[in-house]
Amino acid sequence: MRTRLEMRISAKAFRKVAAIIFILNSWLSQDAIAVPEELQVYMDEFADVGKPGLDLHTNYVVSGQEPTNHQFRLTPELSYGINDHWESAIYWLTVTNPGELPSTDGMKLRAKYRPGVAFADSPFYWAVNFEVGQLNQRFYPDETSGEIKFIGVWKTDPWKVGVNLNIDHALKNHPSQGTTTEVDTKIAYQINDRLQFAAENYSYFGEINNTSGLPQGIQTNYLTAIFNLDKWDIDAGIGKVSGQQTADLVLKMIIGVPL
Repeated sequence: MRTRLEMRISAKAFRKVAAIIFILNSWLSQDAIAVPEELQVYMDEFADVGKPGLDLHTNYVVSGQEPTNHQFRLTPELSYGINDHWESAIYWLTVTNPGELPSTDGMKLRAKYRPGVAFADSPFYWAVNFEVGQLNQRFYPDETSGEIKFIGVWKTDPWKVGVNLNIDHALKNHPSQGTTTEVDTKIAYQINDRLQFAAENYSYFGEINNTSGLPQGIQTNYLTAIFNLDKWDIDAGIGKVSGQQTADLVLKMIIGVPL
């Protein structure tokens, strides 16, 4: 059992590391067009074995430039827990622009692997998420997408910090865009069993081999609140976007629907 002194040192070190990660992530991203369909830093969430889950990912561009100004995205995600190590999910991307009817931007499939139950015998946790998609050209010029997401989480109550490294590449010969990278971070503080506040940073760096020399980076910072309304799970936030992006101020919400 850890002593109180060891716990205080651990919490202090955790806060320092979390702050360094978040600040470096903000500085390293540079000052694209569509707002992502999923604005979420993956942590230790995992579908229950043998049970389906439904999340509704939504975001709304409060202010920005055309064509994303006042754009609304709704992306249902249906997940299923295969076993203690694997879960799968399917996404349906929809978008509604001002004065237009809702339309689809395609579909994605994903599978996530974890070595074991989170924090069972360690404050560290990791997982890997694999994703493929068939997308509308206006959303993703190469249409067929592939992504691998490396997930790392560190927990020492009431703090939790997560880091995601996303590597994306088109699943076609001679794509118009090369391999891209993004680093997302989340620092969360648990108030009680029903309420958590968090700061999130999404830093898109663009192509690894950027031969154009033009800036490609996008950075978004969100403040979020995660809470429960009866059996509904709510993750709501407001974010400021900077860089090569037509959105400026974005509202996002992830709604966990009870099944």
